[in-house]
Amino acid sequence: GYNRVSVVEYLLQHGADVHAKDKGGLVPLHNACSYGHYEVAELLVKHGAVVNVADLWKFTPLHEAAAKGKYEICKLLLQHGADPTKKNRDGNTPLDLVKDGDTDIQDLLRGDAALLDAAKKGCLARVKKLCSPDNVNCRDTQGRHSTPLHLAGQYFNYLGRSELLV
Repeated sequence: GYNRVSVVEYLLQHGADVHAKDKGGLVPLHNACSYGHYEVAELLVKHGAVVNVADLWKFTPLHEAAAKGKYEICKLLLQHGADPTKKNRDGNTPLDLVKDGDTDIQDLLRGDAALLDAAKKGCLARVKKLCSPDNVNCRDTQGRHSTPLHLAGQYFNYLGRSELLV
């Protein structure tokens, strides 16, 4: 199993179907995500694998990656349009399947809500990790449509830290 990417490339070049399902409804992308094979997952996505495909239990590749703690694969899937709100047959989203304490994946799946929470709680390390030009002005969709800067100022300006987001 050390030449996985080469084998996958060869099979794809010779007509292998990225959409082929096994008896459980799994496609090759499910397997790559579950077992943590980032390069294989990336290659399958580049060849048209559907990131939101569900198996018979309604698990998507993102459910698989999140449950197994595969941060980089979760990130790859989200960048290609994976839906973190999809529920499996038991009603669980990928976030529900993340192991306790795996805050990196939890934050990744929570998206803007994670940055808003970090700003609200005054957690500079998390803000630095989560903040980007794309989300620095994101809005809380519930309540007052506050930005991270609103929340930072509102909840901990008495500590003099609201300038961290400026």
